[in-house]
Amino acid sequence: MEAGMTLRPMLPMVLVILMALAMVALLGLARWRMRGLEAEPGARAAWWRRAGMAALVIAIIAGPSVRASEAITVSNVEIYMLVDRTGSMAAEDWAGDPPEGVENPTATRLDGVRADMASIRQAFPSARYSIIALDSAAAVELPLTTDVDAVDSWVGSLTQEITARSSGSSLETALPQLSQLLAQSHEANPQNIRLVYILSDGEATDGGLAAQEAQSQGWNWQAMAPVVDGGAVLGYGTAEGGQMRSYDGSPATGEHTNADYIPDDQSGQPGISVIDEAALEALAQDLGLEYFHRTGGPDDDAPESFTDLDIQAVLSDGRVAKGSRHYLVWPLALVLSGLLIWELVDLARADRRLRLILRPRRQA
Repeated sequence: MEAGMTLRPMLPMVLVILMALAMVALLGLARWRMRGLEAEPGARAAWWRRAGMAALVIAIIAGPSVRASEAITVSNVEIYMLVDRTGSMAAEDWAGDPPEGVENPTATRLDGVRADMASIRQAFPSARYSIIALDSAAAVELPLTTDVDAVDSWVGSLTQEITARSSGSSLETALPQLSQLLAQSHEANPQNIRLVYILSDGEATDGGLAAQEAQSQGWNWQAMAPVVDGGAVLGYGTAEGGQMRSYDGSPATGEHTNADYIPDDQSGQPGISVIDEAALEALAQDLGLEYFHRTGGPDDDAPESFTDLDIQAVLSDGRVAKGSRHYLVWPLALVLSGLLIWELVDLARADRRLRLILRPRRQA
């Protein structure tokens, strides 16, 4: 923190100056009237005390403040989560624990996504969050918000896409939306920290159409990298792959049920989804992020490995740290309070003396 004392008047400076001149005039008049007269005991001390009180009032109104340049706080962190919820994310090859009380206790990739999203949310309780959901299309389902309850609610209600509506997809489907969100954020608040978390199995099922369309419109992951300060690419699934339950939107279908498996288009047998780590690693490299393979097994990195953030390291790119000014009046107010107490005690004593003087006259 770099700090320097400055004045930040609580009132217009002209009024502060006029008040100061008025107090000086009144104090000068009181001092002049004391000259040549026998002042009461303590009168001169009272004058100095009141002069000090007047000076302190003017000093407080003048608004001494500390101008500080502070490290950016967690509340200036924006977290963008791109969540893949295509049918392949319901593949039953997650080694972690499934939720309790389900019909079929076979864990899915989405169980891992929910757990990791909860870890990210817990690591940044004061951050602002935005969630982009990816299936056959991409949509911003949670605009940037500090409402962590809304984040928790979204995570708790996360499901795979309805199988009948699936028409193929890839991560590039969400590239335009995410790029626009980050660009708008950087333009509005360049000092903020933007973290991007991409949670997916990397499997592309659209024949490269989304990638071609994004490229034709000038969108690419590398161009996004300069406005991304951190985050991670989290990849779910295994090389052996897993089968996925079909989902029609009803509670009796989808993951953790005994619904039919989604068939392969060519063989008609239950399809198997395999993670595409090469695509995910390439994406992480393009964004300048680290890639983490998530299986739910004991070899997985702890969530802290992708949620710990060194704020100072992020700011080392030369951006200006957020500035602020803080009033520094409490020492003056403390001294003023002491003088006011002294003044009240002195007035009480003077009132008592006056009562003692007047009492014999009233009795007479």
